[in-house]
Amino acid sequence: MAKRKIKKEVPLTRKQVSRRDRERRQRFNLIGVAAAIGGLILVVLGYGAYQELIAKPAAPVAIVNGVPITTQAYQKIVLLERMNIDASMQNLIAQRSQYDPEEDAFLLTIIDQQLSQLSMQRELLASQTALDSLIEEELIGQAAEKRGIMVSPDEIDRRIEQDFGYVREQPTPLPSPSTGAITPTVEITPTEAPPPLTRAEFEELYSNSLGILQEGAGLTEGDYRELVKASLLAEKMEELIGQQVPTTEPHILARHILLDTEEEAQDALRRLEQGEDFAALATEVSTDTVSAELGGDLGWLPQGSMVAEFEEVAFDLPPGEISEVVETPYGFHIILVEERDEDRELDPEILDQRKRDAFDIWLADLLSEAVIERYWSGDKVPPE
Repeated sequence: MAKRKIKKEVPLTRKQVSRRDRERRQRFNLIGVAAAIGGLILVVLGYGAYQELIAKPAAPVAIVNGVPITTQAYQKIVLLERMNIDASMQNLIAQRSQYDPEEDAFLLTIIDQQLSQLSMQRELLASQTALDSLIEEELIGQAAEKRGIMVSPDEIDRRIEQDFGYVREQPTPLPSPSTGAITPTVEITPTEAPPPLTRAEFEELYSNSLGILQEGAGLTEGDYRELVKASLLAEKMEELIGQQVPTTEPHILARHILLDTEEEAQDALRRLEQGEDFAALATEVSTDTVSAELGGDLGWLPQGSMVAEFEEVAFDLPPGEISEVVETPYGFHIILVEERDEDRELDPEILDQRKRDAFDIWLADLLSEAVIERYWSGDKVPPE
């Protein structure tokens, strides 16, 4: 068997060894630099992802009495409002397509006005309007907490069910009429009401809606329930503030004659001074066609329900006296106060308005007293 030849290693010269060591060090240095650059890139990418996915959404867009409102919460509300406005506009556009341009011109004008208003509202979403709403909600929530006003999970559940048209306790059907009942001479066919939602139908509808909210605005079920909770808290606080509004106020029972020029009004006043009947003259000459048919009768008027110039004179008049000519933005008035009641019950509609006004004033006071730091900027508005 042939012997293997063993190749002898030729010893390196000192110069070759020095060169080999130098090249090895250079390779190690290049690897280190490459690793450092790669690590820096990862850090930069990681920082960018952190900024976009965690830091920016969590950064406050406002701080209300020390409580932050995150950019993410603000952006979700903007996206939700866009969804609502877009849905309303689509419904109006669909309605508009069903009308005839010539026969339904008036209705089309109304729809166009509504579309224009919605478009303006949508544009305002690029400003701080959505943030203003969130600030108000936070202030109302803080005030409610101080007063011990809470919203239970069951209240939230019931409001959601109500909004989706589901009723837990179905009304008891009325008993059938007895055989001795009087039969109406005209047969009435009752309008058939849609069947109530079953629990399964409600849950399916609710689940589908949550999916739409998640896809369109990034809202989770927890976010949606928080919105419902905020709405209920606002209702409770408005009711509480409204309970403090007096239900009675001073009223006057008044008539007036309204004319376009001062000369016409002075002529009507001379006729009254000569003994003509106020109601008859109001019916004859007043330009307020609604009250003129009633002899100028305006009914019982509480303070704050008239323009300032009219009210100032009317509430200073003793019952039975007629005013001088009073100018307001509506024209020239002559006023007759027939009766005065210092403690008359407010009309329900006016009382409701008083309650709304009281809540608005209360909320304005909260805003003026709160410590609010705003960090809003245009780049926080979510892109289209």
